[in-house]
Amino acid sequence: MSRKQVQPLEILHQMEQDVLSADMSLPEEIVVAEQWVGLSYRVGKLQYVTAMDQISEVVPSVPYAVVPRTQSWLRGVANVRGQLLTVVDLQDFLGMDPVNVDQYSRLIVINNAQLSCCLLVSRLQGLRHFDPVADSCDTGDLGDQLADFVTGALGREKEKWLVFDTDRLVEKRGFLNAAA
Repeated sequence: MSRKQVQPLEILHQMEQDVLSADMSLPEEIVVAEQWVGLSYRVGKLQYVTAMDQISEVVPSVPYAVVPRTQSWLRGVANVRGQLLTVVDLQDFLGMDPVNVDQYSRLIVINNAQLSCCLLVSRLQGLRHFDPVADSCDTGDLGDQLADFVTGALGREKEKWLVFDTDRLVEKRGFLNAAA
């Protein structure tokens, strides 16, 4: 039996014909919803989330020097990586009991050009990813103190995080006037 020698060019031509005759279309374009990413933390009994672009870094609570004649929520000044930062007890500032500093307490360094500051929080809960449309929910009844800083709420599966805006916080006159 004699076998016919098939040339590589013929094979490629046949493959091209097969593809063209199959009339294959491109896959369907799937639109993926934009994700909103924020850092989640607990202040008192409420859960908060702050946009990542408003945060420089998070560090464990470090020793700080107390500043006399200031509001109780201004804990002092801390040296964080060679930078002096004002330490603000966010829980105390919002009218709750002061944070009991322990191994879980963290300092959230605010990303703001006008102010070198960090927020002392009792518990960090990590990064949260949300679909801003699907996960949007009602903030509920916020007190006057919170309403100035909360821009909305995001939630899923019976949990709700209040969106805390640090830019609004540093613009607040009461926050900038820490003298007692």
